[in-house]
Amino acid sequence: MDRPAFIGLVLGGAIGLVYCGWQLWDLRRQKKAAPTGNPVAMAPGVALRLVFVALAWWLAFRFTEADKWWLTGSLVVTYSLPLVWQMRKLFPSRSHQS
Repeated sequence: MDRPAFIGLVLGGAIGLVYCGWQLWDLRRQKKAAPTGNPVAMAPGVALRLVFVALAWWLAFRFTEADKWWLTGSLVVTYSLPLVWQMRKLFPSRSHQS
């Protein structure tokens, strides 16, 4: 793997993992504060996280020699982890149900 691809992979993964951790932390915090899950209360946090991801992606793309495909690909994979995590909780597989 060449250097730009490696940098893209590492930076995309780092940005995505920070986003993932931030989102999971915010979901736990919101669940404690309002167990009903008011979507309006979550909107500012969602918007701030999306701005963070877009800005961090742009800064990494603009000011490093990271390969744009590896950067974006690893960011998409790690960015989608909270969604997959929540979907697995909502819809458990049949093999785990008794």
